[in-house]
Amino acid sequence: MSQNTKGKLSLVGLSLMIFTTVFGFGNIPVAFYQMGYGCIPWYIIGALLFFLPFAFMVTEMGSAFKDEKGGIYSWMSEAVNPTFAFVGTFMWYASYVIWMVSVANKILIPMVNLIFGNSTHTPLHYFGFQLQL
Repeated sequence: MSQNTKGKLSLVGLSLMIFTTVFGFGNIPVAFYQMGYGCIPWYIIGALLFFLPFAFMVTEMGSAFKDEKGGIYSWMSEAVNPTFAFVGTFMWYASYVIWMVSVANKILIPMVNLIFGNSTHTPLHYFGFQLQL
């Protein structure tokens, strides 16, 4: 790796980051568990109907504000105002905490089932009700 490209993000890396952020790794085992191989055409339809327009939208915003260096905040501050831009950006990034917990549950539970077979956890009981996980 040459010195001038060290530490730079490639287009493929950025595309994969956007894909996994929007789609998420956690949806793959859930869809496969519920539909089997029948989920593959739905992935393709989802890519055409969601990710392609999403990519066009992000590309349009990036080209419209190509001199800006701040991403979402810069786009929103120019489109609406800096206060809404701050609130929108804060909400966007604060949601990642909830997203990470959700992804961890959706990945770790199927991984434990893959390693140990069926789920052998003890059902939870609260206030006389049994919670099914």
